Amino acid sequence: MASFIGVLRRPGTLLCILACSVGAALFASGALAHEGDEGEVVVHVTKDGFEPRSVEVQAGDTVVFENVDDEGHWPASDSHPTHEEYSEFDPKKPIQPNTEWSFTFDEPGKWEYHDHMNPYLMGEVIVEEGKAPDASGLGGRFPSLGAFFANAYEAAVSALVGQGEDSASADGGEEPGASADENSGGLSDERYKERKDELLTLVREENPRVALDRMREEIETNDALSRSCHALVHKVGREAYERYGDFGEAMKYRDELCNSGYLHGIIESKFSQSEDVFADMETMCDRYEHGSYMSWQCYHGIGHGAMFYTSYDLPRSLEMCDGFESDFGRSSCANGVFMENFNADQKLHLSKFLKESDPFYPCAEQENRYKAHCYLYAPTYFLSLNGSDYDAALEWCNGAEAGFEPSCAYGVGTQAMKENLNDPKLVESVCMNGEDGQTAPCIEGMTGLYINHHGSLEPARELCSRLEKPNRPACYDAIAADASLFRDQPA
Repeated sequence: MASFIGVLRRPGTLLCILACSVGAALFASGALAHEGDEGEVVVHVTKDGFEPRSVEVQAGDTVVFENVDDEGHWPASDSHPTHEEYSEFDPKKPIQPNTEWSFTFDEPGKWEYHDHMNPYLMGEVIVEEGKAPDASGLGGRFPSLGAFFANAYEAAVSALVGQGEDSASADGGEEPGASADENSGGLSDERYKERKDELLTLVREENPRVALDRMREEIETNDALSRSCHALVHKVGREAYERYGDFGEAMKYRDELCNSGYLHGIIESKFSQSEDVFADMETMCDRYEHGSYMSWQCYHGIGHGAMFYTSYDLPRSLEMCDGFESDFGRSSCANGVFMENFNADQKLHLSKFLKESDPFYPCAEQENRYKAHCYLYAPTYFLSLNGSDYDAALEWCNGAEAGFEPSCAYGVGTQAMKENLNDPKLVESVCMNGEDGQTAPCIEGMTGLYINHHGSLEPARELCSRLEKPNRPACYDAIAADASLFRDQPA
């Protein structure tokens, strides 16, 4: 990947790519059926994104989304994938090639949206009370030439990497994301706004963890809130990034609550400010001391982001991770990719790299350098399918590929600790129920999660002192393994 990016940076190659992209886009634009009737604005949906990316209309005007690509696209309101910001702004399925979908914007405001099939392709509709500006001519078609070139470059990179066609967007069949009534029974619009405002206030006045803990507590007894949880914690993530203005700092509070909505919100905020996400990835973590905890959080978060913004294309995401120069960056990024894959909720984020019939999939197919990461997170998926039966998970781990059984046991300890942070002794007993050779890696896994949750070694040292004596060496080994991430903390 690094050498490939180097080729793209050669002036002749890049000029050719951009020139061909511009030519194709202009040709497609010239062949459109219409440019919009009175009170109507046309947005062309292409492989590169939405053209224009931003439009201004008057309340009551209609925006027509014309798909001029040869694959399906699905423009829908943020946040991905629940589309709850303006829930009516959602066709509920992909717009097929050479067809269109129209939506009349009645509510004033700035409405950001994305392509549900390719969430890194984004746009916005600004709805004003006053008269809408003229959207005709070249200025209306390409309001930001810089953004257009960035999108063209991104599309060229994607094509040359050779990831192939997104089958879900091409077949026009069953919807891969949220169904039309998936969010029925959720909060009312008024109550959703109230809860959103309450949570964002907690982020601003205290910190994101307070807001997330509040949600975790309340969804236990509030089904309507639970159904809106992903969208709400998504907003918490966006607000956290806005507050700190720093990817790594916001990531310190990351939480997998409600299918990683918080993490996705951070990623969306960070990536939405980039003209070229995939190029910016190479330098996104440079501001943090290499090999530090903050550096790990950054690369790990990019791994999650790669999956989120490639619509859970695992091979393509791993290729993006391979673009980093250091082993540390590549490994940390890949770790995030596999964590995101095995945490995916198939109703919210469809992954083709999960199989109920084989929860280890796709670990056996991975290169050796990826397998430990894959087997570490595979138990997350197994436990989601089997009601958090930790004993069954440890037994299942014995079926892992030879040499990776300890990675699987480590993953059981990690997930058990994540689900029982307030009861470490229970997690210790889970690990002790395993077979010979499983207890030590399971203890290491629970300790590693504890370190990551607190972002510090000291709470883990205190944890080790509370474990049974035979289990303490494994606990301290986990601390030693992570010590280099916390060089600024006392040994």
